[in-house]
Amino acid sequence: MGLSSVLILGLAFATACGGDDGGNPSGDSGQGGGEGQDIELEFWTFVDAHTDFMQARADEFNAQNDEYNIVLDASVADFEEMHDRLLVAMQTGAGAPDIVDIEIQRFATFLRGEVPLHPLTDIVDNHRDQLVEERTAPYRADGVEYGIDYHLGTWVMYYNNEILEEAGVDVDDIVSWDDYIEAGKQVVANTDAWMAPVETTDRFSVIGLMLQNGGGTYDENNELILDSQENIDALQLIADMVHEHEIATVSAGGQVHDEAFYQAMNAGEYASVWMPQWFVTRFWDFMPETEGHILIRPLPEFEPGGFISTMGGGTGTAITKQIDDDKLDAAKQFLEFAKLSYDAQVALWTELGFDPFRNDVYEDEALLEADPWFGGEQVMTNLEGMFDRLAPEYTGPRYPEAILQLRDVVAYDVIEQGADPGEALRKAAEEVRSIDD
Repeated sequence: MGLSSVLILGLAFATACGGDDGGNPSGDSGQGGGEGQDIELEFWTFVDAHTDFMQARADEFNAQNDEYNIVLDASVADFEEMHDRLLVAMQTGAGAPDIVDIEIQRFATFLRGEVPLHPLTDIVDNHRDQLVEERTAPYRADGVEYGIDYHLGTWVMYYNNEILEEAGVDVDDIVSWDDYIEAGKQVVANTDAWMAPVETTDRFSVIGLMLQNGGGTYDENNELILDSQENIDALQLIADMVHEHEIATVSAGGQVHDEAFYQAMNAGEYASVWMPQWFVTRFWDFMPETEGHILIRPLPEFEPGGFISTMGGGTGTAITKQIDDDKLDAAKQFLEFAKLSYDAQVALWTELGFDPFRNDVYEDEALLEADPWFGGEQVMTNLEGMFDRLAPEYTGPRYPEAILQLRDVVAYDVIEQGADPGEALRKAAEEVRSIDD
């Protein structure tokens, strides 16, 4: 799909402020009214909903800010095309937008060598005390933040409680992975369902448990840890669930974003699936037969007191260095307002269905509502209870290549072909390290 430019004019739009800073980054009286200097900002994204979200924030910003009037020139393109065009523009030094969404898997590509993005640490610092600090890590290089995400991406377990009850399992008795395996044996013995699907054509099933166990692709010192013992142990657990305990199987369609998986979940073929919080939108959109039956719980723990969640997926919004100097201040004020203010973080949930990464919004009335789709529980309140046991994710210079190894090689070899997890991860790590040799 080509870039379809949509020129969106900022309109005055008054909103009530629900938080401590009210989303007014300049700290002025917030009278605004769209009387400020017009600043046109070209914005590239690959998600239609992000265009609507950012335009709504521009409307609010203009209503409250009397210095600048943001005119958002937003374009939506296919994922691969947008990132490829952005890379070419960065390499040639011309043609990049002012503001851009960069998916987490691609972000590290733009952090190698001389970074073509403006540092955002100063605007992050203005809110750092309220932020779940772990969410800033994927977009940081040498201690400097270059991107701001749309969500926290808290990793959870989605249980189909109708199947668990048929199997005689109390979901709240599942605390450890050993408990999960025993519950899975009951599910397989007493129902027609598997306990879990495992992806072999995407990375979520494997990277989630690797991160939860303290592994991942890089550590905080920017060292590749793809073949760490923590990763090997996590991958062995998944392999054992498939080959030894026989409670899990290859996901229908090979991944949980495939239509075949949605159909299987609707048909009650899986009692659970581990994915980040933003997967709730897939239940709403593609798995209507599960309504009212899904309960959201922490990941089972590897050890008592250990991590019970981590973060998954993400998209960092960044300001490119090709922006005109006289627009940079307005762009930073707008991005701070649109992504980090209290009201914007509440809107992440109310407009996009994503979990915010400001701690203080979790007491907001909008986030306290019980969700009938998910067992009538306060889903966001349950998430907040996991934040003190949340494993961080770090990305390094070869993060994209490391993720491709997990997605295209490791998951298939271990789950489909029965390869040894340690050997598969060592080969993958060698492939990634060889790129720079």
